[in-house]
Amino acid sequence: MLGAALLAPAAAEAKAFEKYRDFESSILPFPLVGGTRKPERNEQSIAGRIIERAPSSSPFAIMHYFETLKRVNKDNEAYNGGWASRWNPIIVQFFTETQTKPEGDTTSWCAASLNWTLARSGHKGGTHSASSGSFRDSPGKTRHPRRGDIVVFGATDPAAFAQGHGHVGLFVAQRANAVLVLGGNQKNPFGHHAFCRKWIDKNGAELKLHSFHDMRAFA
Repeated sequence: MLGAALLAPAAAEAKAFEKYRDFESSILPFPLVGGTRKPERNEQSIAGRIIERAPSSSPFAIMHYFETLKRVNKDNEAYNGGWASRWNPIIVQFFTETQTKPEGDTTSWCAASLNWTLARSGHKGGTHSASSGSFRDSPGKTRHPRRGDIVVFGATDPAAFAQGHGHVGLFVAQRANAVLVLGGNQKNPFGHHAFCRKWIDKNGAELKLHSFHDMRAFA
C-alpha cells in the first residue's frame, strides 16, 4: 500500500525545475558527473515507493512511467534523473539487474535501466550488464522496428566502441536521419541525465545507430 504522501499532488511535485546542469555536450560524457553521496533516509523511502508503484506490463510502460514522474526531492531534483550531490536511489536500484556496482549517479545507466525494465516486465534475454554494447548482439535484429523495440547506438570513436560505449533505449519513431528514443540516461531539457524522449541522429558526431531488436525476441 502506497503512502498518501506519495500519491497526493503536492505543489513541489507539480513541475520539477532543477537548478543545475550535469553536462553541456549533446550526449553524456564518460564518466558522468553527479551525485556520489548517500541519499537521505526519507529519499530512500520515497524512491522505494515509486519503484513499488512502477507498472510491470512492458518495458515501454515502465519507462513511460518514469518519464512522466513528477516527484522531486527537497532540492527540486526529479526522481527520474540524476542528482547533483546525493545519488538518486532509483538509479542505483537499476544496477541490481547488472554485475556493476555503481558510483552513485556517475555511472552510465541506460543499459542498467533497460535490464531492470526487462526483468520487471517478465522478459528474458536481458544482458545483466551496465554496458550499452552488451545489447549489440541481442536476438531479434530487425530493419523494421516497432514502438517499444530496443535500439542500440555505438560510440563513433573506435576505442570507445570497443569498450562497449554507446547508448541503448526503446524505439518510438524514426525519420530519415534520426531515431526518437525513450530511455534512461538521456539529456533532458534541464541539461542532465534522466528518463525522456529524445531524437538521436543515426550518424551523429559521437553516436551512430548500430541496430534495432524486436522486443518479442525477449519474451
